[in-house]
Amino acid sequence: MNTAYNYIQAPFSKINNYMHDERNAEKNMRFEIHTMEWMESQQLSLNSDAEKLNRFEILWIKRGKGILWVDEQNFEIADNNIYCLAPGCVRKYNFESSAEGYYISFAPEFIWLSEGYSNNSSWLERYNEDFKAAAIKVDEDTNHDLDVIVRKMKWEFSNYFNQRLELLKGLLNIFMIYFSRNLKESDRDVIQTREAELVRKFMSLLKKNFINQKMVSDYAGQLCVTPNYLNRTVKKVTGFTASHHIQQQIILEAKRKAIYSTVTMKEIAYGLGFDNLAHFSKFFKNNCGMSFTDFKKQALRPD
Repeated sequence: MNTAYNYIQAPFSKINNYMHDERNAEKNMRFEIHTMEWMESQQLSLNSDAEKLNRFEILWIKRGKGILWVDEQNFEIADNNIYCLAPGCVRKYNFESSAEGYYISFAPEFIWLSEGYSNNSSWLERYNEDFKAAAIKVDEDTNHDLDVIVRKMKWEFSNYFNQRLELLKGLLNIFMIYFSRNLKESDRDVIQTREAELVRKFMSLLKKNFINQKMVSDYAGQLCVTPNYLNRTVKKVTGFTASHHIQQQIILEAKRKAIYSTVTMKEIAYGLGFDNLAHFSKFFKNNCGMSFTDFKKQALRPD
């Protein structure tokens, strides 16, 4: 993908229109990787206005200086650091000069729908708790291993070999596991606050009970708070309401079953606790922007 176009600053709708004629455009939008040097040559500057992310963003700076603002946090951009940002946060970069490294961006479902996703192996799992950003220092040994992985990832992204997307998902998962080993113990110990603890308990309950409990009030009662308070608190900590997380957990499971099983839409709907197939169909389309049938055709289409 060597066309000069500003993927970083352009609105999502414009990017989508621009890529309409690209091969498997809808799949490419789930993941992208570029070198910082290539982005600069194409005038794709990250030094733009503050932006609220709807995708995960990983910035591996091999050489560079500047400041990264993420919500109320400030990170100093320095050599051999990886910066991880989650959907829902507002971020702004300010580089002092040219930087060397890699920019990676992907939709949540790109990795979560992967069969090989290691659920508790990397910083990504903490997105489900109370963190929006992390800065990770890369040691010399890890730097070499990551470089091998990311070069292979970029090669696969730039070409259209068989099972390209599945290989990209696997490489991304391995990439995150490797650099997550460099998380300091102090970084792992997320500051304990009353609100953060409430969100952790909610997310834990949600993963276990989303099939039978689909109302915010179901979880609020168990956590001894009001539904409004739970919604406000979860949105404050994660950027999204409790009801949004409930819907996305259901949709994620539906997508997984659509891709990795042979069960019918009716069986999936009933398995997820929907008594009415039409209700499930409408729920899926409202949350995905396409019908279940169209999603399955798109997801199973060869690369």
